[in-house]
Amino acid sequence: MPSLEHPLYTPRLRLEPVTPALAEAARVGSHAFAEEIGAEAPPDWCAASLGLVARSISDAWGPTPAPTRAIAIHLDEGSVIGDVRFEPSLRAAREYEIGYGIARSRRRQGYAVEAAGAVIDWLFDEAGAETIVAGCDNRNVPSVRTLRRLGFWLDSTPNQTLWWVISLELRREARGANLLF
Repeated sequence: MPSLEHPLYTPRLRLEPVTPALAEAARVGSHAFAEEIGAEAPPDWCAASLGLVARSISDAWGPTPAPTRAIAIHLDEGSVIGDVRFEPSLRAAREYEIGYGIARSRRRQGYAVEAAGAVIDWLFDEAGAETIVAGCDNRNVPSVRTLRRLGFWLDSTPNQTLWWVISLELRREARGANLLF
């Protein structure tokens, strides 16, 4: 799996890959995590996501642990607003699965589209992805809207989870239609 070895930038965000040191700091707790990443981390985001960050470095994809998560930090405020998870899909070669989480106080401001969009672009442009999938509960209307703004199309509807897919062509169409930001 190609490794995200540098931060990604958007107009408002820096997406910092989770390194082994950052994952270890997350295991220690929110203060150690904030100190290691150099950004304030809101309690609601820490409660929901810090344990996931601590477990996000995995050697399952090869001999060198590769980041599978990036932390979204607001450039002007220096605070964590959320994170984006990405990893190889088990469905097909060159397919990745993404997920995202945004602090409650930062929702409905376009941050999920901005952060996930940066990771999606990196996966297509640098990691060699052919398709990317994302799942969300069918009752999670804000996430459905986010995925549609990113250019995803509904792939299947097993049970209550909706599975969405995007290809490079669909991503280019979404960007051309100015659905983003």
